Amino acid sequence: MKQALRPEFFSNLKTIVEDQKAKAKGVSTEEQLLFSLSNHAGWRILNEYIDNIIRDLDKGTATAMAQGLPFEEIGRNAVVIDLAKGVIKNIQDKVNDAREAVENGENK
Repeated sequence: MKQALRPEFFSNLKTIVEDQKAKAKGVSTEEQLLFSLSNHAGWRILNEYIDNIIRDLDKGTATAMAQGLPFEEIGRNAVVIDLAKGVIKNIQDKVNDAREAVENGENK
């Protein structure tokens, strides 16, 4: 009995082909792996979630001011929020930079 190919077969095949192209371009193994991650639906969901977290963090200083916190506390919160956003953004950038490196064939 013959069975039709399942849709995930084609997405896996696409990933394999992209990985082979990446290897031919001379990008690092780490970049290849992060590139594969960037093509995964889970990364898109996580990326949207990260963007929502950053938007929520952006509201932190306004919330602190609305609550009437002292300037020192508002400033401290602003610094912590900015540092947290920087760390989170670095994670996104790591994956996005690898994606660009593979797509452009850059070897770092």
